[in-house]
Amino acid sequence: MSKELSKVLDLLKNKKFFQAEKKCSLLIKKVNPNYDLYNIYAVILFQLKKYDNAIIEWQKAIKLKPDYYFGYNNLGNAFLVKEDFNEALKNYDEAIKIKPDYYEAIYNKANVFFKLKDFPNALVNYDKVLSFKNDYAPAYQGKAIILKKIEKFDQAIDEWQKVINLNPENAKAYIQKGDLLFDKNKLEEALDCYENAYQIDPSKPFLLGSIIHTKTKMCDWEGLDKTIADFKSKTEKGIKVSSPYTALTIFDEPSIHFNISKIWAQEHKKEIEYEKIKEKKSNKKIKIGYFSSDFRTHAMGHLMVKMLELHDRDEFEIYGFYFGQSIKDDDLLAKRIKNSFDKFFDITLKNDLEVVNLSKELGLDIAIDFMCFTGNYNRFSIFVQRCAPIQINFLGYPGTSGSKFLDYIVLDDKLLCNENEKFFSEKLIILPDTYQPNEDTKKIDYKTLTKKDMNLPEKDFIFGCFNSHQKIMPNVFETWMRILKKKNDSILWLLSDNNISEKNLKNFATKNDVDPKRLIFAKHLPLEQHLSRLKLADLVLDTFPYNAHTTCSDCLRMGVPVLTLKGKSFASRVGTSLLTSMNLPELITDNLKDYEKMALKISNDSDLLNKLKNKILENKIHSNVFKSEVYTNNIEKAYKRIYQNYINGSKVETIKL
Repeated sequence: MSKELSKVLDLLKNKKFFQAEKKCSLLIKKVNPNYDLYNIYAVILFQLKKYDNAIIEWQKAIKLKPDYYFGYNNLGNAFLVKEDFNEALKNYDEAIKIKPDYYEAIYNKANVFFKLKDFPNALVNYDKVLSFKNDYAPAYQGKAIILKKIEKFDQAIDEWQKVINLNPENAKAYIQKGDLLFDKNKLEEALDCYENAYQIDPSKPFLLGSIIHTKTKMCDWEGLDKTIADFKSKTEKGIKVSSPYTALTIFDEPSIHFNISKIWAQEHKKEIEYEKIKEKKSNKKIKIGYFSSDFRTHAMGHLMVKMLELHDRDEFEIYGFYFGQSIKDDDLLAKRIKNSFDKFFDITLKNDLEVVNLSKELGLDIAIDFMCFTGNYNRFSIFVQRCAPIQINFLGYPGTSGSKFLDYIVLDDKLLCNENEKFFSEKLIILPDTYQPNEDTKKIDYKTLTKKDMNLPEKDFIFGCFNSHQKIMPNVFETWMRILKKKNDSILWLLSDNNISEKNLKNFATKNDVDPKRLIFAKHLPLEQHLSRLKLADLVLDTFPYNAHTTCSDCLRMGVPVLTLKGKSFASRVGTSLLTSMNLPELITDNLKDYEKMALKISNDSDLLNKLKNKILENKIHSNVFKSEVYTNNIEKAYKRIYQNYINGSKVETIKL
């Protein structure tokens, strides 16, 4: 090897690509180059993102050596980067034709099919790779990602386990497997994966949050205080600790919610180039795009459906963008929601750029993010790229996005206080009554349900809580146990969530000298039946700091009192918003001591309880909480105001209706 070539290779090895290009170019002019030298030069050009030039050099190499399978593979890679998928496949096939067991080219071919969303062919080729090299982890990983996309979750878990078997120090594989197990409610296995990943790499972004989220869903509170303290300390230092959603369940501190959201938003900013849409147009109709993974039988779906159906089609054109798991054929709510849109798009398999381009083609004026940071299926990254001139954080996530990408957030004045108003990155759309839309015509199964039907004692006072268990914090549950001890003839009726959390809650009750049999868990029922059984509860106890949302409005709909604790954050003031709008201030408390005192007062005074129930039913008639048409008119007024401000070139400012 010549000294000049050796210098080129050293520069390439040390990633000094500009210097390497210069020296290699001079060397090619100086000597009669062979295919290997052309390949080296092409590799350098490729690293410099000079893809067209790299293609030319690889073509020169192949011309000198027609059986140069390595060159064909590299040429395929260059065309792949340019998204010329046909040429990429053509060159990979040439490489494989020359060398049938060339698993790297087969793997690259599988990746092309993956990008084309031709998942069957991608899987065939990943399997072919593994037939030649059964310890090739990237092929197992590729299979796992596809199997998740096509909702073969058990198989996806198996593939991630194979990746782990090949490399037990692969933290990413543990996390991916953990996420799948969590979604299947296999919480102990999921936690084991997250903790393994954390042991391997504690600096992995957002991993600590996954651990806390899983433990709270299990109601596994052992060592939680220490973990939360660590969580808070790292957040204050700007470390990527958790998704913002997890923080809502454990902190009533708007500043922490804000900081975590900012960290999360900044993470997305690094991945995607932000583009500000400057075009202004005065449409005959305002085009609104609603984005969600909850256009189906889901609490969010029930809240939004009537508003979507009532939109004034003379003034608005509305589009639905769905992403998430496949919707079941018998999902009647999903069909209602889909039919409420002028056009409906399933964007689950579209990448973010494809969705943004579709939004621009449609000419969206306003894009509504119904998810923000909620759940594993949120698509916040779409909004980072700016899919509409006006973008709004609405309903699904009770907190700020911490970003400049969402211009507004929909609130009401009951959700605001001195402690939280400054911790919204968005400008505020402040609605009258409550921020929460609702359906005024929810179907209710009026078949008479008895306490016996629900395995409830006939004479005991029924305290209820139908929130998911991850919202139950140990200090609140401890308060519930004190209430039960002081009210001997009472039980706590909880929603069944998962076997582990139920076991842990019963154990916690025992430790607090409460008979675990006084905790009764209600199985999930269709909404119509669930609403009907709510009437069997005497008093519903709200969670804190993450209040009941849909659950609270459902209880009020059925005339059941809900006792809430008012906090400082959006999530901890939802109960206050709904109860204030229903003129029920006596059910709003400021601290756990008063919360406990009021719960006992109501449970020991049947006249007071009956007065509250009658008041709820009467106020429901006069309140706007369940008047879908009134709500829709208000949100449409807001849309028209902010759009007109945009057309006028006015600054994005808080508006109050």
